[in-house]
Amino acid sequence: GPALAFPDGFALHAWRGMPIPAEFLAELGELTPARIREEENAELRRVMLEHYGYERYLEDSGAEPVQRDKAGVLWRIELEGDEPLVMVEVVNSTPEPDGTHRTYWLRVPPSTRTAREGVAWTFGLEEADYVPERET
Repeated sequence: GPALAFPDGFALHAWRGMPIPAEFLAELGELTPARIREEENAELRRVMLEHYGYERYLEDSGAEPVQRDKAGVLWRIELEGDEPLVMVEVVNSTPEPDGTHRTYWLRVPPSTRTAREGVAWTFGLEEADYVPERET
């Protein structure tokens, strides 16, 4: 539903604070990787990716990992007319209550060459300076 609605029928829809067209919401349930790639508006494409799920998008797009190390797996997909989508797949070192380990997807700059470099970037560090003593 709308983020804001008035009695006169005016309504504003939003995704994480970004205004989006109401008709855009109707197509979110029918997204495909092709439709996401076709979207010209980078912000709407970002919303589509978040809704569709990065893991699902990578899988459905036939993406291949470009690099692996102890920090995680680096994935890259070229997007026509936009910067590449580069993500690091990481597994939480702390188990969930049921004993499983949750997977997270970190979007990193397109220039990222290694998973470790991408994880370091998320902490505002250079790869050489990322030396955790213990992960929690």
